[in-house]
Amino acid sequence: MRFNITLSGIVLALLSASAFSTGEMSAGYPAPVQKVFRHWQVTCNNLNDCDIRNNDPYLRVTLKREAGAQGKISLDFDLADKRQALYLDGARFALAQPAWQTDEEEGAFYVHTEQLDVIQQFVQAAKNARRLTLSEASAQGSNQDESISLNGLNAALLLVDERQGRLDNRSALLKVGNGDVSQVPAAPIGQEIHPAYTQPPPLTNGKALINAVIKAKKTLLEEEDCGLSKEARQLSEAEPLTHDLALVMLNCGVGAYQSSSLLFITPRNNPQAAQLLELTRPIRPLNSREEKIRWFTEADYDPESGMLYHSVKGRGIADCGESGQWVFDGKTFQLVAYNYQPECNGGQPGDWPSVWAMPGYPTE
Repeated sequence: MRFNITLSGIVLALLSASAFSTGEMSAGYPAPVQKVFRHWQVTCNNLNDCDIRNNDPYLRVTLKREAGAQGKISLDFDLADKRQALYLDGARFALAQPAWQTDEEEGAFYVHTEQLDVIQQFVQAAKNARRLTLSEASAQGSNQDESISLNGLNAALLLVDERQGRLDNRSALLKVGNGDVSQVPAAPIGQEIHPAYTQPPPLTNGKALINAVIKAKKTLLEEEDCGLSKEARQLSEAEPLTHDLALVMLNCGVGAYQSSSLLFITPRNNPQAAQLLELTRPIRPLNSREEKIRWFTEADYDPESGMLYHSVKGRGIADCGESGQWVFDGKTFQLVAYNYQPECNGGQPGDWPSVWAMPGYPTE
């Protein structure tokens, strides 16, 4: 499935030899998926690496699994205090070493394993249970701080098994069978990114470009409610993109913990022809029709590597939000990483599931 990253009509004759074509995400990969089954969320990216997590804010459970026969797997419990066991409808499930590793940090207690057989044991014990609790007593009570629902976990596990081609395989999570692990499909291979990027000469008129774009795009900035206060103007930046073009990042205001900008592809010698940059998401955000990013939060561009960064917190503790990374290949911005966590439900700061990832680039 193909996705387009548009540059808002930036294919202009005035750009002559430096003309841009519309960008696109690398072809040949399956479309990512993110679904919520009752109390459990599942995300599988374009490489078929999958993430399952519950949406209860009290007791956090996260299962991650890479695609392929040798794909890594992990299961983590984020607990309020030290525990030797968990309880599934009151039945004890031991968290004994060496199968389970423990870690304490800033008052929190973490239990972790990367052993497939141990994780399969947990899944088999949990698949017919209704609740996971921290104690035997809480299984009979109503203390939400010590109890989470397992409703939806089986559906999430089944989706991962099916997505990764593990149904009826010995490596499956839920529907375990006798199929040989070697029969599991490899991770998808799509079109690779080969940036032909060379670092452009530095700008000598950055402030002038910023002021010229502000003047030329006055109506658009007003329509977008981009206030451009004195502080925002000072935070606005211009970076070299090519020999003929610059990337002008107009800061539209600073919030409590982050700021957002509108980005413009700008001819160095004709800033009045600047064009708004819009980049398509690989997945539509939950309860939103916005398929494109036009407000870039905590925007940063590195002219040495050609990398553009965007990261927006859903709230201050960063348990939800989205982040994206694009590499400029000399013609377009190619998406290399996108992470998205729609629900703000108490997860670790910045631990957002991978929705799009390109081999050779960091995913977070």
